[in-house]
Amino acid sequence: MIVFLPCYVAVLALLYLELRGVAVVPSIRLPRWPAWAWIAVLVVSYAASLGIVWYAAATVAAAVPWRQSLPIPVAEHGMAHPDAVEAALLALAAVQTFALAGLYQSAASRAVLTAGLLGILALSLAAPAFVSPDPYAYVGDALLGRAAYAPPVAPFAGEFASIDRLFHPLLPAPYGPVWLALARWVTDPFPALAGKLMALRALGALSYLGLLAALRAYGVPSRILAVAAVNPLLAQQYVADAHNDLLGIAVIVAAAALLRVRRTDDGAIAVAVSALVKLPFVAIALPIFARIRGRAARCAWYAATVAAAVLVSWWGGGAAYFRGLTVHVPAAGAVYFFNAAVAIAAISLLVLAAAGARRLASALWIVPMMGSYVATWYMLYGLPYALARRRLLAYLLIALPVASALVDAKFMRPWTYFAALPVTLAVSLLFARRRWV
Repeated sequence: MIVFLPCYVAVLALLYLELRGVAVVPSIRLPRWPAWAWIAVLVVSYAASLGIVWYAAATVAAAVPWRQSLPIPVAEHGMAHPDAVEAALLALAAVQTFALAGLYQSAASRAVLTAGLLGILALSLAAPAFVSPDPYAYVGDALLGRAAYAPPVAPFAGEFASIDRLFHPLLPAPYGPVWLALARWVTDPFPALAGKLMALRALGALSYLGLLAALRAYGVPSRILAVAAVNPLLAQQYVADAHNDLLGIAVIVAAAALLRVRRTDDGAIAVAVSALVKLPFVAIALPIFARIRGRAARCAWYAATVAAAVLVSWWGGGAAYFRGLTVHVPAAGAVYFFNAAVAIAAISLLVLAAAGARRLASALWIVPMMGSYVATWYMLYGLPYALARRRLLAYLLIALPVASALVDAKFMRPWTYFAALPVTLAVSLLFARRRWV
């Protein structure tokens, strides 16, 4: 999409600068507040951002009567005061990034960290609105089962008819057979649409806890675990909005932990399982295979993993699944030079990382943009790449709120990319001259 052109230019510029030896990871020394104070800022600012999303969804529903019947409203274009909404969300994202940096520099006790985690999970489960309508699509896919790969023309009945209205109509599911089975298993016990949506949020919360457990098993330092545990962006995208990406990412991190202790077969199986949630996960997991000694063995294990993921996906979804994937990859995306350049750069960086090359900070933002569409819930896709370098992992988790806010198509305004984005890059590069803490 042409609207993302400034993002493509920005990440390619960062890559160019980093290859030329310019530091791109900022480091800002903040006041030495106690950890509980930073966590309080994170929880309060997150509650405020959820309130703004609800305002955006409510003002759209006021103008479109059928949206008032949705059990959980969805923010959409046409909200009241869009410039004020975007400015507020960007400001809160900046506050959250600074607070995460402050938390990273402090020592959080387990009790304080647990309280913060429970606070953002509770807010997420009780969030009054969605940013994305995807949870409704998940419910539709769960109702259809394997038929979700080729949805029937007939609309859903009763309260589920709103799913077709949201998507005009429901597109073929781009998710693997494991996700469809899991979504159905989680939502089936709840007959009402609201119950099914809340079940998906609960699954998102479990995925969040699973990611934290996997990071701990991998051996990340406690301060990195802290900025993952109380991270508003992770809570918003994967619990409040229930995006299924975190499930796959958590499984990849678990695979990395297994590869780290030389359990190669178990690690490869885990990567294949993540690809059965979303097939592209087998690509973003490529860097963790650098743990396997020997180039030939590394290539053989990765090839076997890809083959297993594709074969089981075919067995579970059939030709309809692979045909459906093409619907979600618009041909126009590859026409744009910068989009193609980003995709080539992302694939190259993933392959080089698997070969043991130096990891680059700019890759953390290039990998999520390798497709034809930039979504906020893709912004964590650089995490498997960052695992091997703690500095990059901390940078990714701390910068997530601001980076995601700058690419959020739901709230973007012209000045977001032509003013907020370049200013953010300039400030980031200015502070990158300082030593990382």
